This record gives sequence, C-alpha cells and structure tokens, in this order.
Amino acid sequence: MNVTDVLTVIKSIYPSLTKSEQRVAQYITEHYDHFVFPSLTEFARECGVGEATVFRFFKKLGFSGYHEFKTNMVKQLRNPTPSTFSTEVQETYEEIIQMLNDTRNLADNEVLKKAATWIMESRSIYLFGIGFSGLAAQGAQIRLMRLGYKAYAFSDQHTQFISSHLISEGDLAIAFSITGDTKETIRWLENAKKNKAKSIAITNHSHSPITNIGEMIIHTAGKEIEQEGSTLITQMSQLFVTEQICQHLYELDKDNIELAKKKISESID
Repeated sequence: MNVTDVLTVIKSIYPSLTKSEQRVAQYITEHYDHFVFPSLTEFARECGVGEATVFRFFKKLGFSGYHEFKTNMVKQLRNPTPSTFSTEVQETYEEIIQMLNDTRNLADNEVLKKAATWIMESRSIYLFGIGFSGLAAQGAQIRLMRLGYKAYAFSDQHTQFISSHLISEGDLAIAFSITGDTKETIRWLENAKKNKAKSIAITNHSHSPITNIGEMIIHTAGKEIEQEGSTLITQMSQLFVTEQICQHLYELDKDNIELAKKKISESID
C-alpha cells in the first residue's frame, strides 16, 4: 500500500474511528510528508494516545500493527510504486481535471452568486434535463433538498412536460443541456418562461438555442465525443457548477440551511 493509498483509506474509515483513533489519523495526514517513523511508544506519545489505540488503528487500516505500517512506508518512500493506471485511465483523469479547470474559468462567480440568490428567493425550484443531463438535474435536486429547498426533478419526459405547465411566477426553472439544442429541454424551458417563472440554462455551448431562452446562462466545459455522444464525464462539469452555486447558497443563507440540515439529520436518525 503506497502513501496515497494509505491517506485515501484513512479518509474513508475516519468517520467510523473512535476519537482517540482519529487523533492518530490526524497525526499521520498532517505529518506524512516528513514522517520520521519513531518507536511505537514515541509515536503514541506524539499522537496523545495509548499504544493499544495505535495498534487498533493500524489493524483497521489493514496492517498487522505499527511495525508493518512503518516498514511499508519506509519501503515506499525509498522506492515509490509506479502508477498502475492504464493510458486510457490516465487520459480520462487528465480530461476530467482539465474540464473542471475550464469550467471554473468559464463560470462567472457573480452569475453563480446571482443564481444562488434566485434559488433563495424562489418558492420552488424545478430542474430538467434529458439523458445524462437528467442525472445532473436529479443530483442537483438532492443537493438542494438537503440544504432545505423545495426542489423537483422528474425522471420521465411526460411528467417533465406536465411540470413545465405547472410552474408559475415565483418559481425557478433550471435546465441542463450539454449541447444546448435538446428539443425537449428547450420546449420545457419555453413553457416555464411563458408562465413567468425565472429561468436558468446550464450548457456547454454559448451560441446554442437554449441560450436565447434562459434569463441566466451558466457555461460549463466538456466535449461531445461524436461516436459516443455525451459521457458521464461531461456531467461532472454540470455537477461542479451546481456545487459552486450551493457554496454561495451556504454563504448567503447559512442560518436557514443549518436549521434545515439539523431537521433532516434528526428525521433520518
């Protein structure tokens, strides 16, 4: 297990650790880049826990104990394990990073903040998308609901079309479309706009038909693969923009969001 793998596993098991074990986890994540590998007794003292806690922690991490962890890390630092990613996986990884960077550069922070304000001021938020963009709409619905907002995304075109006629003034319609020319999405947004709802279009293409309909346009980055059409990768830019908007929401409506999160947490528990 290399250093990166160790840190990844620590993050994944952290919530299930005891408070004492979490101290060990925090110490490793904060000092891994200049770890001097002291004795077990010294390490436990540095973490502020007992040796038994250290032993339990490394067992949960997948090692037989502190000694095996130390031996493994020394070996890795001296002879790092080369990447096992295939060329295709590496290219996909780099494409995702580039796409998120491009989306960050394209999205106007003031526009995202304004979108957050519109969500706050709306009675209900309706989200629409077809295919993979529909998955992005559903993801946005769940994210907004968990922040305490009334958000709706429908899974089939029939109910989506009906919803566009039920939207009215005081509501907000948000349409997701990578190409910006999806007929069903354009039709839905047109109906919502006719009913005097505010409208936001989230798309890759700045000169597409949907940009002539949405009152607010949020641009994302990504590429269409001619043979494959949209891939799941392209939806990450849509979700990334959604998350940026949610961050602005938290800044603008923190008290109400914290109250909603508390109520939701209590109901789930």
